[in-house]
Amino acid sequence: MKEEAKRRIKLGCAAAGALVAAVLIATCPIPGLSYQATAVLGILIMAIVWWITGVLPEFVTAVVMAVLFVVVAGISVGATFSTFASSTWWLLLSAFTLGVGMKTSGLMRRIALAIVRKFPRTFRCQVIAQLVTGTVLGPLIPSLAVKGAMLAPLAMSIGDELGYERQGKRATGLFAAMLVGIRTVAPTIVSASVTGYALMATLPADVQEQFNMASWFVAALPWLVVVLALNYFLIMGMYGRGEKAGSGSETVGAPGNAQSLNRSSLRCGTRFVGAAECADSKQDEAESSAVESSRGGTNEGDNQSIPDGLGPLSAVEKRMLAIILVTVVLWATEPFHHISAMAVGLAALVFVFVLKVIDVPAFKSGVNWTSLLFIGIALGLGSVFAEAGLNDWVMQTCGPAFQALAGNPYLLVLGIGVITVVLRFLIVSEVAYLNLIMAFLVPMAASVGVNPWVLGFSAYALVIAWFAKYQSPIYLAAFYAVDGKMAKHSELAKYCGVYLATCLVGLAVSVPYWQWMGLL
Repeated sequence: MKEEAKRRIKLGCAAAGALVAAVLIATCPIPGLSYQATAVLGILIMAIVWWITGVLPEFVTAVVMAVLFVVVAGISVGATFSTFASSTWWLLLSAFTLGVGMKTSGLMRRIALAIVRKFPRTFRCQVIAQLVTGTVLGPLIPSLAVKGAMLAPLAMSIGDELGYERQGKRATGLFAAMLVGIRTVAPTIVSASVTGYALMATLPADVQEQFNMASWFVAALPWLVVVLALNYFLIMGMYGRGEKAGSGSETVGAPGNAQSLNRSSLRCGTRFVGAAECADSKQDEAESSAVESSRGGTNEGDNQSIPDGLGPLSAVEKRMLAIILVTVVLWATEPFHHISAMAVGLAALVFVFVLKVIDVPAFKSGVNWTSLLFIGIALGLGSVFAEAGLNDWVMQTCGPAFQALAGNPYLLVLGIGVITVVLRFLIVSEVAYLNLIMAFLVPMAASVGVNPWVLGFSAYALVIAWFAKYQSPIYLAAFYAVDGKMAKHSELAKYCGVYLATCLVGLAVSVPYWQWMGLL
């Protein structure tokens, strides 16, 4: 009866979403919008309702939305499916394939164990590890989506090795830390994301000369420090309590691993983690005892202790490691050799087959094809909105709001940030949004005596959002690189609001610093 009631609720919500779309398209009540733009909005609203209610698989709803864009709204096929002809989608395919190679070769688990051993096994130390890893890798790989696709499986492997229940509080906290680490460094270092280069191109020539990579980082440094510090404490407060390692199962470890992990061997002071001291070991021990008592104990004979090491690298691990190292180096040095990241990624994809790291069956079963289909259609919304004229309408509508904020530096930077969060529901492409908003902000900056870099950075700092999955390529890539198994989207969407709030705090703290630098 409960299942039948849920099914009826889903169908009712799906019908309501379709009805809203139909009414919006038929009546066209929004001033300044064409029929095509209104139809696109209506269809998107319907798709969002269907995604929320789960009436159909996500990729099926995306396909329905794309077909309606073409048939009902008259959007061209090229715009609707533009992502599949872009470097982004093929780069993600490469990253997903490299992730399969790292997993099947065993290299992923080896790296996860190395990180776990390097850092004490406390949740706080693993959160720090994720933040540090994302921040350090930031300048090396210019695609945030690729970093998300590669590091999310690693984060899940670490959580598995430590016994964190998938979609539990601590696994969710690790995922959030991984995402924060990758993303937060991006606005502070131009080379950390192609979006940074796009923003640089919108600045006047004299401002570009003023802000090279070093001076850009110096100007953005207070924001970076504040946001990383706040997120560390917030992740610890939200996800660091109420769940112990190994609470999800008697033996822990990534499904499919040949060796399971004994929960007792994960405690501080074992050879697995070395002699590192654990600040929260007493709490973990107490929680462990309580859980084991409630279960009547564990069967020690069913578990295997963790060895000191995994032995020397196997031949297939060495080949996979060589592919990864060469790929990352070529990605990091793209400004020097000018070989596109997509070409490097596809070459790496070829070599995982040539060197027999994976075979065709592993490729077919390991790559999440339905997720790639969903991502391709969702990221194409930017081209759909541009063709329908929605981007221009949004910026013309909101232009007066930007002018009203110019009198107060705090209101100015925070207002740009808040408006960015709102508009990113409609202007899907980060690059397109920054290009559009800078067309308004650069002339305004000159008229009010503000350096346009500050305005551009304020927008860039808040341009990331993943309340809805379609908003963020990095979130989509990371979430589906682990097939949504590490954390629930509903929980991560809540943390999105928390993260964006820390970004606003970082902007507020930076205002006096920018005034001291003469930028405001």
